[in-house]
Amino acid sequence: MNDDHIEIEDCVIEENNTHSIDSLRQKAVLKRQTTLDAFFSNEPNRKVFISDKLIRRKAKNNRMSITITHSVISKSKLKSRKSFGSVVEEVHHGGNGKGSSDDWARMSGVMKKAKMKAERTTLEKYVEIDPHSTHCTSSRKVMGFIYICKIPICSTLKKTLQLAVKSMRCNEDMYPDLNNRNISDVVLVSINSISSETSPTPYPAVCSDPTYGWNFGKKYVRLPYSICNMINGTARYDIIQTAISKLLKPLKTYKQIEVPITDWFFHECIRSYSRTTNFAALGQLFEAVLNETLRVEYLTTVVPFMAKLALQSPSLITQPIPILRRGNFGSVTISQHQAASLLAHAFFCTFPNRNIVSNELPSVNFCRLFSLHSANVVEKLRCLMHYFHMISKKMPTGLLTIRRQNSSAPNWSSMHLPLSELYVSHKGTIEDDGYGMLQVDFANEFIGGGVLSSGCVQEEIRFLICPEMIVSMILCERMHHNEAIVICGAEQFSDYDGYGSSFRWRPMKKMHSFPRDRFNRLCCELVAIDALPFSNKHEQFNIDLIDRELLKAYVGFTVNNGTMKPVATGNWGCGVFGGDLHLKSLIQLMASSAQKRCLYYFTFGDRKFAENFTEIYKILVQANITVGQLYEIIKDYCSEYDENSSPLLFEYISWKIKESTACQ
Repeated sequence: MNDDHIEIEDCVIEENNTHSIDSLRQKAVLKRQTTLDAFFSNEPNRKVFISDKLIRRKAKNNRMSITITHSVISKSKLKSRKSFGSVVEEVHHGGNGKGSSDDWARMSGVMKKAKMKAERTTLEKYVEIDPHSTHCTSSRKVMGFIYICKIPICSTLKKTLQLAVKSMRCNEDMYPDLNNRNISDVVLVSINSISSETSPTPYPAVCSDPTYGWNFGKKYVRLPYSICNMINGTARYDIIQTAISKLLKPLKTYKQIEVPITDWFFHECIRSYSRTTNFAALGQLFEAVLNETLRVEYLTTVVPFMAKLALQSPSLITQPIPILRRGNFGSVTISQHQAASLLAHAFFCTFPNRNIVSNELPSVNFCRLFSLHSANVVEKLRCLMHYFHMISKKMPTGLLTIRRQNSSAPNWSSMHLPLSELYVSHKGTIEDDGYGMLQVDFANEFIGGGVLSSGCVQEEIRFLICPEMIVSMILCERMHHNEAIVICGAEQFSDYDGYGSSFRWRPMKKMHSFPRDRFNRLCCELVAIDALPFSNKHEQFNIDLIDRELLKAYVGFTVNNGTMKPVATGNWGCGVFGGDLHLKSLIQLMASSAQKRCLYYFTFGDRKFAENFTEIYKILVQANITVGQLYEIIKDYCSEYDENSSPLLFEYISWKIKESTACQ
């Protein structure tokens, strides 16, 4: 093509277009027809290849037809641009044969719709979607560039974008396959008894080890009802049973909850590992927060139900529960009924001192929570009591799997993989909009963080609205740098407003009806990865520390069963941990790309950062930057970093790419 011509790619003419196309003297090399049916059909796009004439055809249901052409015209025709109709992209060629971004023409909305479907069979391949927005951003390669612009979204296309995100969601069986599990994957129920109607039966049917592995040191969870749980020659569980049995009958006051705990447990049990005698938060909940109807129901129905749950534990859990220890790969699968009984014991503060066994295990008794005075602690108790209230009405029948995984670091510099697809939204939340995806828990190295004390940020809130996740604290030791913990099947029972000190419990308007896999695990998969804390934000621009964060995210995003489920994440490690938004977002993009997962990123209301992240992603994709190349750019940034003069990371990357392009 000589300098007197330009190329117009994918020109679209609608059925009802009033513009004339006579002045478009065509030298067509390819024309391709599609219709809006392609937005809604799973069938491959219909394509017609011709040389000279336009094809117009009515779409089904009288939707407009769109013709896509690829044309070469003379520059002189640009002077009569209005006669073109919908000119999509213009790339002027100078003597060097290279295009200039200054020469790009604005696309039309109609053109964009067709372009998004013209060469890709799935819409999300072309569109970076914010399903809550009235605009979308898409990209199209033009003569070596990628042209990206924002266009208004009509109601039909907006629904299509939402469908595109929906199509990414995956509700396939989660890992591990309980029928083909490893020896390190322990299941506490009979698989043959799994049913959506009733809770599965325990496995084995009768306990064969009443010690529950007590004498195996760090290998098993020390349970309250082990016959080895002794105090002064007396079985501690005899004392526990006597105390909790007093709560089986309807109560008149919340102080009857305290009496068994303080009079029996504190003097005989808790004294050996806790000095807690303060029940301020529990008192405030029952005396000042709950209305009379709910207070009566909790005292007469819910607390007795919890007592019964705790006393049922020995018949519900009939084998030792392995601790998921550091450095080991394995999983534990239990029923939601079994999980509830363990949580009831945690509420009644019956778990023995865990520090005797391992200082790598978090505390799981609720005694600390009962004693605190802040408003959000009372709201935490509302979440937990609401959970017991809900399951007292109907016990869920599903399973939970908690697994620990680890990996070694790849060679980031030599990784030639392209960047995964990225979707950025300033609206929505991981738990509400990330269903069918691998959801990221911004974790503490001790999983659960401060959920049972004063902490109330992303991880703690997730554990409060999904209390079954607290069971992971019973099982899991502190995470090492190359480890992650995954929780499958935990159900959400509450909603919330606020964050931190403003956190408030809210009832769910409607319980989620997410699908379950063939083992009756709710198709909700959460991965806990702990970021490094930085008191000085400048410290994190160290390549060794970046390598650690990359490894942590890489391990968390590991694909175990071949299912490339998208990752739903956000500002990981960027709150109280002091992480840099630019750096942490790119780390997660690189890790998801290394695992060949696309990334759905929630900025939690930060519209500006959503725009910035989207923009730098476009620049990276335009330049065909690989994971390894991005790593090297970040490495250069770290070596040149000066806390007083360095630009922001996104700005540096943009400059670096422009500099590289100019030198080519």
